[in-house]
Amino acid sequence: MKNEMSAFDVLRVVKEMQELVGGYLDKVFHWERRNVLLRANVPGLGRREVLLIDQNFLYVSKDRPEMPDMPSQFAVHLRKLLSNARITGIRQHEFDRVAIIELQRDEEYQIVIELFGEGNLLLVSNGKIVNCLVSKTWKHRDVRPGATYEFPPARFNPRVQGEEAFGKAVHSSKSDVVRTLATSINLGGQYAEEVCLRAKVDKSQKASLIDDDSLSRLTQAALAILEEASSGDRSCAYKEANGEVVDVSPIELLQFASKERVCFPSFSEGMQFYLEHRRAREKEATVNPEVQRLSRQLSQIKEAEQKSEAEADSLVMQAEAVYANYPLVSSSLSRMKQMADGKDWEELKALGKEDANLHHIDPKRKVVGISLGELVVELDYTKGLEENASLIYARAREAKDKAVRSREMIIQTEGKIAELERKDALEAKKAKVETKPTKQFWFEAYKWFITSGGHLVLAGRDARTNDQVVKKHLTSVDRYAHADVHGAPSVVIKEGSTATEQELAEACVFALAHSKAWNAGIREGSAYWVLPDQVSKTPDAGEFVPRGAFIIRGKRNYVHHIQLQLAIGEIEHQGARKIMCGPKEAVVLLSKRHVIIVPGEGDRSKTSSTLAKEMNVPEEEISRILPPGDVEIRERVGL
Repeated sequence: MKNEMSAFDVLRVVKEMQELVGGYLDKVFHWERRNVLLRANVPGLGRREVLLIDQNFLYVSKDRPEMPDMPSQFAVHLRKLLSNARITGIRQHEFDRVAIIELQRDEEYQIVIELFGEGNLLLVSNGKIVNCLVSKTWKHRDVRPGATYEFPPARFNPRVQGEEAFGKAVHSSKSDVVRTLATSINLGGQYAEEVCLRAKVDKSQKASLIDDDSLSRLTQAALAILEEASSGDRSCAYKEANGEVVDVSPIELLQFASKERVCFPSFSEGMQFYLEHRRAREKEATVNPEVQRLSRQLSQIKEAEQKSEAEADSLVMQAEAVYANYPLVSSSLSRMKQMADGKDWEELKALGKEDANLHHIDPKRKVVGISLGELVVELDYTKGLEENASLIYARAREAKDKAVRSREMIIQTEGKIAELERKDALEAKKAKVETKPTKQFWFEAYKWFITSGGHLVLAGRDARTNDQVVKKHLTSVDRYAHADVHGAPSVVIKEGSTATEQELAEACVFALAHSKAWNAGIREGSAYWVLPDQVSKTPDAGEFVPRGAFIIRGKRNYVHHIQLQLAIGEIEHQGARKIMCGPKEAVVLLSKRHVIIVPGEGDRSKTSSTLAKEMNVPEEEISRILPPGDVEIRERVGL
C-alpha cells in the first residue's frame, strides 16, 4: 500500500501544476490538522484546487472535498497574506520530495510543500519561515516560524548529474545494486526495483562489482524512467484480485505486471482515485463487522418498538371510542347481527351501504367497520360490545408487552455494541504501539526456512529468483527439491549432503506448499529431491526451457502423500528473533509460539494482519512468508 509520494510522483504532479502559473491564489483551507487546500483561479481554465492530504499526498483536483465552514488560524493567516497573490512559478526542489509554489503580492512568498517524513507545508518569505503546519527541530535544521528556512541536505540528483557521476556512485557503493540505486542514486526502493527489472540486472549483486554493460543498462533505464515520468501524460493505479487498490504511479511499472491496471489521463486523477479507495478501505477496517450487524439489528428493534407502541396507543383509543359511543355501537352491532341472518355476502354488503354509520363490511371475516368520529373501528358483529372492547384491550396489552420486550432487547443490544466498541478501542490502542521489524538476513530475498536439523532451505519467489536460487546458490554439497506440480518453485537445501531423510522430506513439504497446489486447495501431493548434477538448464534437441524452469535428469527421490500444512512461529537465528514459516516438524521443534496453517477460505490479508499483531511484527513480514493463497489457522500454541 502506498503511504507516501516518491520523487517521481512529485516530478509528475509539479508538471501538472504548471497550468496554475499565471493564476491567482483565491483561498486557503485547512482541516483535520493534516489537510490543506489551495484554491486558485486561472484565466481561461477557471477554478483549480491543489490538495495536500494527510501532509503526504499532493495533487490537483477540479472538485472541493467536504470541510468545516470555520477556517483554522493557520488558514486565516495565510489568507490574509496570500489572497489574490499571483502564482509566478511552480517547481520541484532538485530531485527531492519538495514542491515549491512561488507567489507575488506585496512581496514575494514561497509555499514549500515537503512530502517526506510526516510531511509539512510552510510559508516562506525572504528566506524566513512565516508559518508552517508542523514545527520541529532536527540536527541539521530548525523548522518554526521566524527561523531561517533550509532545505533538507542535498542528495544525488539523477536528472542533472551525468552518466559519469552515476557510475562513480554505483561503483563506490558497499551495498547491492538495488539498495545503491535506492539510496546513493536517490531513486527510492520502488523505482530502484523497476530500474533493475527494465535493465535485466540482478538487483542483489554487489554494486561495486557490476560490469560496464550492466551499468550502462541501469543508467539508460533510470534516465528513460525519469523522462517518462517528467513528460508522460497518464498514470496507472493497480488492483489486487480482490479489488483492493494497492498503488498508483505516474508511469506503468513492470513490477505490477500481474495486477489489474486502471489508467488515467493525469497523475492527479490517479492519485485521487487511489486515496478515495484507501479512505473507503480504512473506514471499513475501523468498523467491527459484528458492531455493524448489531447496529442494523438495533435499528430494526427500535423500529419494531415504535411500531408496537403506536399500535397499542391506537387500540386503546379504539376501545375508549367504543365505550364513548356505547348506544351507537351497541345498536349497530345488533342491527348487523340481524341483517347477517340468512343473507349472502353480496346482499349483506349492499344493505350495509344503506347505514351511514357503517364504514365497511367484511362478511368473510365477520367484521364491520363503524365510523366513530375520525376513527374507524373494526368489530366482530357476531359478538356484543363488551366482548369486542375486551378483545381490543387484550390486543393493546399484547402490543404493549411487545414494546416492553423490544426496549429490553434495545438495552441488551446497546450494551453489546458498547462492549465491542470498548474492546475495539483497546485493540486500536494496542495496535498503535509501533511494531519493529526483526533483523533482516540475506536469504529473505527468497522463500526460506530452517530445517529441524539446522539446514537453511531456499526457494524461488518467482521465475527470476527460481533461476537465481539455482545458479547462485546450488553447489555440489547441496540438494535440490521440487514439487510434482507445474510451476512449483526451485528449492535448495544448503549443505543437503549432510541432511537427514527427515530434513529432505521437510524440503519436499516446503516445495509443495509453495506451489500452485496450495492455492488450488489440494490436501496432499508429491515432491522429490535430487543431486545438484541432475539439475540442468540445457534442453535436449527440440526442447525449450522457459525462465525459472530446469530439466531434471536421472533418478528422482520421491516423497508421496505429503499433507499440505505449514507452521508459522518465532525462532532464534544467529542470536536474532525471526518469524519463520515452514514445515510443521521444523517450526514446532524450534518455536514455542506458533500456529498451524492449512489451505482454506480465510482471507490472506486478514490472516497476515492478525498474526502480525500477535507476533508484534509489521504485516509485510508475515505476508512475505505465507504460501501463495488463502489460509486457515488450524491450531495455536502459545498465542
